[in-house]
Amino acid sequence: MNHPTRARNLACLLLLTWAAAALDAAPDAVSDSPQAASAELPLPDAQQIATVLAGLPAQVEGCGLLAAPLTLDSQALADYLGPSADDLLAYDHTWTVAAEYALTTGKQTVTVDVHRMATDLEAFGPFSRRRTEAAQVAPALPTLAYWLGSQLHVWRGPFYIHTRAASDDTALRLPIQQLTEATSAAIPIPARYPAMLRLLPARARQVSSAQYYRGQVPGFAVLADTVTVAYVESFKATCRLLLARCPDTATASAAYAEMLSQLAADDRNIEPLAEIANRAALIQSADGRMAALMQQDNFIAVVLDSRQRQFAEALLRMTATNVRVYLLVEQ
Repeated sequence: MNHPTRARNLACLLLLTWAAAALDAAPDAVSDSPQAASAELPLPDAQQIATVLAGLPAQVEGCGLLAAPLTLDSQALADYLGPSADDLLAYDHTWTVAAEYALTTGKQTVTVDVHRMATDLEAFGPFSRRRTEAAQVAPALPTLAYWLGSQLHVWRGPFYIHTRAASDDTALRLPIQQLTEATSAAIPIPARYPAMLRLLPARARQVSSAQYYRGQVPGFAVLADTVTVAYVESFKATCRLLLARCPDTATASAAYAEMLSQLAADDRNIEPLAEIANRAALIQSADGRMAALMQQDNFIAVVLDSRQRQFAEALLRMTATNVRVYLLVEQ
């Protein structure tokens, strides 16, 4: 092998190594409080979680268990939570263990629900979808956690922990946090975030937390698992990126065609974009906004409500690169 060829091969290897490392670092793009992984701990089963919840009064001062923890399948969860179970059961739910506690101060009650989902991403789904603009980051808890009033939400691998008081009193945050910390200590911190989240580019420009939709592309007549996040383009302008994963390339091709037809009023609004992905296009609208769409293998990405062509194209290009590296290195 001659020296120029060897040098090119070495450069390609170094580039792929760097890109793979970048994908592993990408979880911080959705991390409010990244912590060291504790993957050496085994994932607890329902009985072990029930034992942990039963033992919380011995660890948290001023609380008492009102009844033995409940272990619930999906049907029992629907009966237990009523309509509020819908956003959980829209994802792949395995089981839930729930327990209620009485606080000696203020005569309040607090409930801890530990939801075991099929995968890390399935647990991230309801955790992310319940998050609103009013959410406040809970940095004391590892991985991702936020407050909504007196409710504390924690994502921990395939587990979603939801701790809430009977009344929305933020003065109860201390015992709620203590109960949640003692519960989450039994669940290992994942070594990294799900692949769909790691593929989202440009962390520094993200202005919202990522959300995961199972089996749907929001706003489109397409069925595919999708993550979405907002980006800042300029001082006042933002756009959204949707990244969808289809079962195979043929399904992705059909999804690309359907999404393109929904975005473009007619073919005159479509400008093909070269050298970004397997195929890509820019779609202009009459009000000056634009969308950018691409297909890379079995993934589809679309940038919506953009006003800066260069930024929209850059988001697509970075996403396509992340997908190519992911498929090459991890598949």
